[in-house]
Amino acid sequence: MQINSQIRLNRYIVEAVTKAGTLLNDRRALIGLIGSASAKIESGGGRIASIKNDAATLVEILKAWISGEYREVPWSTLLLGTGAVIYFVNPFDAIPDILPAAGLLDDASVIGFVLASAKNDIAKFRNHKTDTAHPDTLD
Repeated sequence: MQINSQIRLNRYIVEAVTKAGTLLNDRRALIGLIGSASAKIESGGGRIASIKNDAATLVEILKAWISGEYREVPWSTLLLGTGAVIYFVNPFDAIPDILPAAGLLDDASVIGFVLASAKNDIAKFRNHKTDTAHPDTLD
């Protein structure tokens, strides 16, 4: 049974990353995805506490990229990040979100994988956010 679950999870991930490639070329659709993800993050409360910050970071990267504020994101990171957000938003992924506890476990795994895979890019983005929020005042 574990093998079937893993195969199903892999299929959903491949589908999400394939959709991500299309969404990254469709500004309106990407904005819609960002809105859906932001709404799920806001309404998730304690249920998504363990992945809330990480999901929010992926959404922030997409927002900054689409607005042109931050373009130093490699295509592979955009693709993986968008795929993870698609997976996060989909309530009927490999383990449906309506199942208590287990429903968000797969979402956390996918988001965690992306964060680990793109940790340098995400660290650069977080540094960029910090730098723009607190610019040097030395003149």
